[in-house]
Amino acid sequence: MTSFPKRIVVWAALSSTLIGCSVRGVPSTAPSDADGPLRIAATTSALPLVLEAISTYEGGALNVEVRTGNYRQAITMLLAGEVQLVVTTHLDAADAVRVWAAPVAQDAVTLVVHPSNPIEDISLSNARRLFQGQIGSWAELEGSDLPVTVVSREDGSGIRSQFDQLVMGTRATTGAAITAASTEGVLRQVAGDPNAVGYASLSSVDRSVRALAVEGVLPSLRTLSDNTYPLRSTVFVVAAAEPQGQARALTAWMQSPEGQAVISALFQPVVATPDGP
Repeated sequence: MTSFPKRIVVWAALSSTLIGCSVRGVPSTAPSDADGPLRIAATTSALPLVLEAISTYEGGALNVEVRTGNYRQAITMLLAGEVQLVVTTHLDAADAVRVWAAPVAQDAVTLVVHPSNPIEDISLSNARRLFQGQIGSWAELEGSDLPVTVVSREDGSGIRSQFDQLVMGTRATTGAAITAASTEGVLRQVAGDPNAVGYASLSSVDRSVRALAVEGVLPSLRTLSDNTYPLRSTVFVVAAAEPQGQARALTAWMQSPEGQAVISALFQPVVATPDGP
């Protein structure tokens, strides 16, 4: 799981406590509420959380503009002062020392295959070999004698960075991999190819694909809660500096029991909810 950078800062907002990480060397001044709508950049993996949150917060009446892209694009917009908040399932260590970040949910990197693929479980070492291109046929994993199609995300993607950190380590993904520019692109490619394997955030996985167990553990909100699933990640709200105004209020609400209950429909909360674990 991603570690929080620097020291923890706790301060009150709304009726809840907003917990975030301190910043150093803030590179730009974020837009203020007076500039118009609250501007948020969400990575494609985190977009479902943002849409669920803003549709519920203040009865959906928040004046907000949501942009989406990969992690690097979102952070670039933040540091340029084009958005006030970024919501992402990944935070690079190099960025963590120069931004403010608050954890709002837990997610998982999920390996996905076509529903017809008979493989149900994979070890981390075999997953690494698959994406390196060292396993050419599913028969090597006791599956069908069909060639493996590797589907990966593009450079700059947050989940690509998370996947590299948790699965690949220092190894490179095969150059023969098909590159998809979004979570939806990965799911579409895998759903349309019985030989394909890819990865996506757990919150984005639908019935068009099937999730693989890793080391015998299926990804689920329960296995995130009990820390048994190995490919866990943290969803962060990121700002150039401690957020103020609506940006601060929304972040505090997302960390509140009410906000966490809403988030728990798709993601594992970072704090216990009344009906949760």
